[in-house]
Amino acid sequence: MNFEYSPLTGFAIVMALIILLPRLMERLRLPAVLGFILTGILVGPAFFGVVEKDGPVITLLAEIGKLLFMFFVGFEIDLELFKKTRNRSMVFGFLTFIIPMVLGVALGRAFGYGWTAAILIGSIISSHTLLAYPILQRLGVVGNAAVAVTVSGTIFTDIAAMLVLAVAISIHQTGFSVRFLLIELVELAVFVPLVMFGLSKVARKAIIRYGQTPEVRVMVMLVVIVVAAEAARVIQLEGIVGAFLAGISLKRALRGKFAVEQLEVLAHSLFIPSFFLATGFLVDFAVMKQTILTQPLMVAGLLAATFGGKALAAWLTGLRFRFTRAETVTMASLSFPQMAATLASAVVGYEAFNAHGERLLDAGFVNAVVMLVIVSCVVGPILTARSAPRISGAPQVSPAAPEPITSTEAPYDAPSAGYHSHLPPPSVDQTRTPS
Repeated sequence: MNFEYSPLTGFAIVMALIILLPRLMERLRLPAVLGFILTGILVGPAFFGVVEKDGPVITLLAEIGKLLFMFFVGFEIDLELFKKTRNRSMVFGFLTFIIPMVLGVALGRAFGYGWTAAILIGSIISSHTLLAYPILQRLGVVGNAAVAVTVSGTIFTDIAAMLVLAVAISIHQTGFSVRFLLIELVELAVFVPLVMFGLSKVARKAIIRYGQTPEVRVMVMLVVIVVAAEAARVIQLEGIVGAFLAGISLKRALRGKFAVEQLEVLAHSLFIPSFFLATGFLVDFAVMKQTILTQPLMVAGLLAATFGGKALAAWLTGLRFRFTRAETVTMASLSFPQMAATLASAVVGYEAFNAHGERLLDAGFVNAVVMLVIVSCVVGPILTARSAPRISGAPQVSPAAPEPITSTEAPYDAPSAGYHSHLPPPSVDQTRTPS
């Protein structure tokens, strides 16, 4: 259905739906991000056509939103917690990445996808979002060893999934060769420390020197994110990889959140919702229906590979480190939800063309991923809510243990899960490194 709307009327309709639908999803105990996607479905070409699918404004807003989302994913990674649980976290992180990865590759090949697409499918389901983390915070079990290992292991899966995405997109667009792969690895070896250490120092100095007002800080951060994204594209990586690394590096450099608080408000109110709106535009009910009817095994296989792979990884880790059954179930349920990073990777794969104009992933797979997101985001928190109370009395990590846990900082879950400090922001000078 198509109606004639003035740009301002369309904008008002979109903003109203962005306010209402995410709250409705939360009342239904569903992730608010689904409300953004539903808004995109309603205002997109599938229904009312309020917003032009390929309009330059929404395209730009969605692109910036995608970069900002991945920036905040990186910014909320707690490297200190990862260091304290490094050994156990690496085991769980490796297992919860590689098992779904292998299953995803097998699934992709079984349904006729090429090796590059199949590898990308594997990496898409190997990452996860800690959607149920607030449940653990309310129960006071974030210091439990199994919970901390799961949280820290997420860092491994996020970084590994982003790197696989980068290589897969590059191979699809330019073709595979040993020479190309070696060049790509060398470029990565230069690019990662350049962003992690070089760009972060530049940003820190710029904020200290010029960032006396919130407006300037926001502009500096936006420039840093875009520069990191464009630098990634120069070496044929996806821009979200640069934004992700920029988030990690600036967290280290700024030693606090006050410098990004204003950027966070802007991102969550305009840019990130625009990205999910654009994702909603891709949902085609005709294609979704056809996917379910013609390829029900692919949808079922995607669900089985995700849930089965994550559950097996949690069980093997629990067996190795003697976690209780409740702790093991909690680990599995925490790693089930597939959310915005999964959607972002799927959309990037869908938008990647090779020299012959062929997409890396098709619309059918993107719609299957949307179904995976819905199911996993419902099942994961429900299981966490049932299993986590049984570990409330479990012993916390002992201070005498080799890997004590002191940090309880929550990772970034989704655009709907805000994190706001109730303390007044310190002055910029307080970001200087103590001598």
